[in-house]
Amino acid sequence: MKLTRLHLYIAVAASIALGSTSCSILNNSHTTKISGSEGKRDASTGKPSKKLIPPTDAQKNSGKKDKKKPSDRPSPSASRELLTDSNDSTVSRAATSLSHSLPADFSISGEWTIASVRNNILNDEERPYINFDLNQKRFYGSNGCNVINGDLLLTPPDSIRMDNMIATMRLCQDAPYEYLINLAISDVRTFLPRQEGNVTFLDLKDGSGQTVMVVRRHNMDFLNGAWKVELLNGTKPNEEQQPTLTINTTDLQLHGTSGCNIINGRAFIDPDKFDSLQFIDIATTRKGCPPESRETEFLLALESVETAKETAPGTVTLYDTEGNELFVLSRIDCRK
Repeated sequence: MKLTRLHLYIAVAASIALGSTSCSILNNSHTTKISGSEGKRDASTGKPSKKLIPPTDAQKNSGKKDKKKPSDRPSPSASRELLTDSNDSTVSRAATSLSHSLPADFSISGEWTIASVRNNILNDEERPYINFDLNQKRFYGSNGCNVINGDLLLTPPDSIRMDNMIATMRLCQDAPYEYLINLAISDVRTFLPRQEGNVTFLDLKDGSGQTVMVVRRHNMDFLNGAWKVELLNGTKPNEEQQPTLTINTTDLQLHGTSGCNIINGRAFIDPDKFDSLQFIDIATTRKGCPPESRETEFLLALESVETAKETAPGTVTLYDTEGNELFVLSRIDCRK
């Protein structure tokens, strides 16, 4: 990997960022609750306003995929099993070993990516999704081709019905699961939530208790906020050249400083991967840095980030594709 692979150019917003601290850039984003992993959507089409695509080779050195992960991260096969019917004994064993408690304020409200329908795993680029609007008692979303919406009826503790569904009439040749999704939505009668690491699943079941669809959403909101780099590749940065990062997983934005230059970029969260976090389109100002600066090492490490995990309260660790530790971050308290 060479530094020339980084997108180094003068940041458009440098004039703003140069006068900003990590906390002022944050603007209270650490209190924002995210509703899904794809950001804002176009009201007319139901598709993400910024198309969700993985970084290109020019953006990320992603030729080697998940050769080794931190020890408690599920294997790719376990991830696929978790998307299928949780009544299956193999899936249940995998889920048990990875299960975490749901948050106390858990709600199905918000956007969920459709992960599987009748045991068919979906990984289409269009990302079929469904959004539960509890206040309006409505649901809406996309079946991979057409925008759908209808009435939502919830009866505690776990009864759910989606009735009177209507859809646009677009013809699509590359939406193989459109019909199955429509049928599954009509059949859903109950839901069962489960937490697997930083991902929440909803098993949507029919009247006989069989799972007809599984939806998921990332809970990466622990990343929202301003962070100080405590360790870079295992060693502490110079206190006089302290790097900081401000991450907003709702708007998928990255800001901060390398300890010398201001940086801006975008965050990418892959809904098909556990603990996913990548930084792309990284831009910097072009101030000359002292010889002892670790800016080049910092930028290369930032480009190599593949996953993130909350390893302690107020502490986040970022890893590369092989599970090697790149950054240890500690939260900056912006209330002080």
